[in-house]
Amino acid sequence: MTTYVLDTNIIFHYLRDDAHVLARLDRAFASNTPILGCPVVWYEVQRGLLATDSKRRMRDFIELAEAFTWEHYTWNDWTLAASWWAQRKVQGRPIGDADLLIAVFARNHGAVLVTDNAKDFDGLDVSLENWLKD
Repeated sequence: MTTYVLDTNIIFHYLRDDAHVLARLDRAFASNTPILGCPVVWYEVQRGLLATDSKRRMRDFIELAEAFTWEHYTWNDWTLAASWWAQRKVQGRPIGDADLLIAVFARNHGAVLVTDNAKDFDGLDVSLENWLKD
């Protein structure tokens, strides 16, 4: 069974009632497909909602997040993140820490990363889906 990790941009599409994302989430929940909550995504969504003081969207996000299975980062995650960061730097293709940590989290948990920014994860060993285009 496929396990998913939702990238920050997909969560924000959900919070804006994007029909594609809502439909895919409905199918995932109906089939008991596991969705892992990524701590970095939690942080990015929370800070964005706090900065805009969006109470309704914050409630919606917390309700959604309660349906996820939450895991923490492991030493293996941090080790792979450091390795991938160094590889990308040497290649002249830097990557932001948040994107890197989200990709590592999905990869090391055997999950597909759902994102609308596939280019951010180019060259990383992580499975991707875009629920806005699929």
